[in-house]
Amino acid sequence: MRVLQVGAGDFFSTYGGGQVYVKNVVDEMIRQGADIAVLSFVDGVASGEFRKRDYRGIELYEVGVNDWPAAVKVVESVCPDLIHAHSHKGWMCTIGERMRVPVVVTAHHGGIVCPAGALMNCEDEICRERAEFGRCLKCSLRNIRSGKYWYPFMRLLPEESYIKLGRWLSRRRFVPVVSAIGEAALSIRGKESEWKTISENARIVIAPCEKLGEALVRNGFDRSRLKIIVHGVSPKAEVTNPAEVSLNDGLFHFFFVGRICYIKGIHVLIRAFMGVHNPDVRLHLIGGADTRVERQYEARMRRLSRGDSRIIWHGKVSPNEVYDKIGGYDVALSSSVCMEAYGLNIAEAMMMGKPVLATCNGGAEMQIREGENGWLVPANNIEALRDKMEWIASEKPRFDLEAIRSGVKTLETHVGELLSLYDRTLSLS
Repeated sequence: MRVLQVGAGDFFSTYGGGQVYVKNVVDEMIRQGADIAVLSFVDGVASGEFRKRDYRGIELYEVGVNDWPAAVKVVESVCPDLIHAHSHKGWMCTIGERMRVPVVVTAHHGGIVCPAGALMNCEDEICRERAEFGRCLKCSLRNIRSGKYWYPFMRLLPEESYIKLGRWLSRRRFVPVVSAIGEAALSIRGKESEWKTISENARIVIAPCEKLGEALVRNGFDRSRLKIIVHGVSPKAEVTNPAEVSLNDGLFHFFFVGRICYIKGIHVLIRAFMGVHNPDVRLHLIGGADTRVERQYEARMRRLSRGDSRIIWHGKVSPNEVYDKIGGYDVALSSSVCMEAYGLNIAEAMMMGKPVLATCNGGAEMQIREGENGWLVPANNIEALRDKMEWIASEKPRFDLEAIRSGVKTLETHVGELLSLYDRTLSLS
């Protein structure tokens, strides 16, 4: 069984959890002796061509970020029995259908059906509606600078007229704001088209949590082809007892590891922490911002926290250094306001024996058992998060290490589940 793993962008990027996850899965499949190849999307490759590299004894193909002809050449060169698409899902489903190769798709986030990307509505709540133009336009415009001011006018345009406007603008020189606003309906139509291709042609779609699976079914996917498979994590750090690695400085240390961006709820987290009156607590923020919008957001958050010396910004830390950084801290935090299909930061903290306080955002509910390995609070609720942090810092609850780590699926087990799924999928082809 030869499987082509289609990476979530650049195979070597650590920008998001999806990229880290795919690389971890590939590494574990290599360890288990699976016959795989990898397709990665990068800058700097000639149009229509691919670059072939050796990665730990397997073939790694690199093509341009949006280079359809090159992606087709790679699939033809690899001749896989099965394609597992983590990105460019519509493309891979189309190629698979043409070449009679079954395609398994992993939905890493709500963007598989959500035109705005995060499956989060304009009230910063997880969206529970079916995606369609009338519902999605407001959220899509919200993501564009000044878009919320344009919405009352743009919603008056009939959908088809708006799409024609977008097609006309797409053929002309890009004008900041104007082009993005004018092409919003075209973008929504593109997402609808891509999802239709996936839902009709993917043999199996994997969702890492029940809430994301419900969103896919709500948007027309056949439940019989949906598999809920929670991701796994590599046991990179071993600890014997959380108490033994405490800093023992008389302080209580909360920490967050991840991207510094709006959907991660850093604004909620900082405001909640600033409401905690205990002077002996600290909040450590570990992570960076890569895009211009994220850097602007981080700057605002640093200004917001400037008056509280208990908040410590560490910046971006390499994955290999994260474990050393958080080793002496006490409780991990996950404050996302959007749909999080799987909390890699949650799993890695638990693997180190750290309990986690998280917002109810989809994946967290499948990873955390209340009072056993952490706590759950409503998403986007400053008061609930503040009160729970206040209680934790005051009570300093201790958990059994195995109880914490039992909430984590190992990467070895997870990859075994994937390989079994591939076998079953091929047996039914």
